[in-house]
Amino acid sequence: MPLPREILAELASKRAAERAAAERDRRRDLARTALECFGWAAAGILAILWSVHTTDPTAGRVAFYGGMGLGNGGILLSLLAAYRRGERRGDR
Repeated sequence: MPLPREILAELASKRAAERAAAERDRRRDLARTALECFGWAAAGILAILWSVHTTDPTAGRVAFYGGMGLGNGGILLSLLAAYRRGERRGDR
């Protein structure tokens, strides 16, 4: 027995609102992840720039490789955290 049209319309509007809320959450998380990646990249670049500025070769090497690890590792952690949040939300 098919459902009455009123109930079908109510269900359709409810699902449309849920989809809009899920899309908003997904976009907000995408923006958050992009800002996190930008922050990690900026921190890594600053460390690398400081390695160029310093006159001590040992400190310069430490700052350079630290900046590489900070930037790349931070971006990787941000992307993995975003993937994990998306999985929990049920994103495809």
